Amino acid sequence: MCVGSICLSAMLLAAGPAAARKPNIVLLYADDLGWTDLGCFGSPFYETPHLDRLAAQGVRLTSAYACAGNCAPSRACLMTGQYVPRHGVYTVGSKRRFDDRKRYPHLLRWDQRKLLAVDNAKGIPAGKITIAESLKRGGYATAMFGKWHLGGGPGQSPKEQGFDVAIHQTGGSHWKIKTKPPPESKPPKGTYRSDWMTDRALEFIDAHRDEPFFLYLPDYLVHVPLEAKEATIEKYKRKKPTDYHHNAVYAAMIEHLDHSFGRVLARLDKLNLTDKTLVVFYSDNGGVASNKNRGLEHRGKITSNHPLRGMKGMLYEGGIRVPMIIRWPGRVRAGSACDVPVIGVDLYPTFLELAGAPAPAGQPLDGESLLPLVTGKAKALRRDAIFWHMPGYLPGRQSPASVIRCGDFKLIENYEDGSLELYNLRTDISERTDLAASQPQTVRRLHAKLEAWRAATGARIPKRNPNWRGPRDPQDVGRASNAASKSGG
Repeated sequence: MCVGSICLSAMLLAAGPAAARKPNIVLLYADDLGWTDLGCFGSPFYETPHLDRLAAQGVRLTSAYACAGNCAPSRACLMTGQYVPRHGVYTVGSKRRFDDRKRYPHLLRWDQRKLLAVDNAKGIPAGKITIAESLKRGGYATAMFGKWHLGGGPGQSPKEQGFDVAIHQTGGSHWKIKTKPPPESKPPKGTYRSDWMTDRALEFIDAHRDEPFFLYLPDYLVHVPLEAKEATIEKYKRKKPTDYHHNAVYAAMIEHLDHSFGRVLARLDKLNLTDKTLVVFYSDNGGVASNKNRGLEHRGKITSNHPLRGMKGMLYEGGIRVPMIIRWPGRVRAGSACDVPVIGVDLYPTFLELAGAPAPAGQPLDGESLLPLVTGKAKALRRDAIFWHMPGYLPGRQSPASVIRCGDFKLIENYEDGSLELYNLRTDISERTDLAASQPQTVRRLHAKLEAWRAATGARIPKRNPNWRGPRDPQDVGRASNAASKSGG
């Protein structure tokens, strides 16, 4: 198997002098986009012609996973190439952020739950070398425009983490552009944030067309608040809904996301850079599903991850399985599909191999390069399992747990009661039939692998709360809230 600069050099020599320039890398990153939220991933309601075209020109990875059920840890894994136990970003903000009684009055305070959540890092810890830093050292111009969400303290800004050019915003309305650094000129009234950020990305491509570049475009779409352009909303109001996809505003937001990313793809075409560029489309976690999920009734019916169980924030498939597309003309077979399980930490070593750049010294990378897989040089990856770890609570969605997927099987360990759940994803993608009781040998085998992985990564296990005296409310967090997602959401 090819590794690093040796593999890249061999490829470039075989391709001839015209290919001597290192390939550009473009990472198009969606926010809260579910597994079935694209036309090319099965939705008959949402319209995504540009991303559908990208899939027709590349490979769809149908068993792609985010590294967590919510955004900050997924982004930290992406940037560091490490699973969450190694960097300690388990959720957004501190664990006290999830004292959500104002929104969910039936929930207990974070410190009154059965387990005490592990302390949470608010951004990438000092000393971690990001993929942007590694690519910059490898001769790449680097830029990001959009959602950073990985801390704002000393040393944590994107410019301090390897990006030559960076404009980011902390959230809020899709019609408000309040960035760091502030815009040089005030955007015209009524400017949609995704359009404005994409403009900046196009300027970067234009400025660096003659050198290898890494463009990271983490759009805020399709995260709440649900806001879109009125004409596009009206279009979907007139369209016949489906059983699972029917929110006109959300559909319009997906179309805006597709349009923004389509503009980037069109600029690559215009500048004759398409054949010189690896493009990855990906999402940070599963979609925000319907109000069938306890604790999220206030959000209304947004989308559905059907046939997957659960939604954003959960470690069931609906929370972590996401769409991924990779295009590299001439290397990746157009219109292909791959069902080998892949995960966010794989992108760091993939980009390093593509760039011929060395791995960061003293920083273990938990993923594996996807280039042999997507170029057809290999039918599988060397590893046999991927992992998740959430040592805290997401109200109404997830209690502390760890997960392993190994082959067709997925094992979930719940820390509140020590219970284990086992599902065969090949035959039961909806995770409706728990096989733990009927397949004890498989449970033992996967649990041993999970324990070994936790030991190797230093995963911290939440401790029992000495002040806990039993549930105060039958609707409290825990496995009961997870079970509420069994309807498929």
